[in-house]
Amino acid sequence: MLRFDYLLYSCTAVTSVSGLGNLSGVTSMRFTFSSCSALMSLDFRGFDPSSLTDLYYTFGGASALATIYADSTWALPSSGVSGSSCFYNCRQLVGGNGTAWSSSATSYTYFSIDRIGQAGYLTAA
Repeated sequence: MLRFDYLLYSCTAVTSVSGLGNLSGVTSMRFTFSSCSALMSLDFRGFDPSSLTDLYYTFGGASALATIYADSTWALPSSGVSGSSCFYNCRQLVGGNGTAWSSSATSYTYFSIDRIGQAGYLTAA
């Protein structure tokens, strides 16, 4: 079990993060990128999301975040995941199929690839 809670919380100088594909077994990302106000892009390519269970406020307050890349096969576990306000105040975020951030769509369920028939905030790369 690997917890990334508060890992980059409030790191206001960070503009992008890559290399997350080297991680495995991550279960919790509570507040991981929260309040990273300069963060514009994240690269989750290669990251295995199958162990994730807690995504509470993961990106909350990352107001400049515009793009999150992931593999086209990205899929959260089908049960056991929680995470309200995962995308709170991510006003610039747009998924790869054009789903724009909405204040009524901030739960962890949007931590998915944006494709026809499935709204999400991730871009398949």
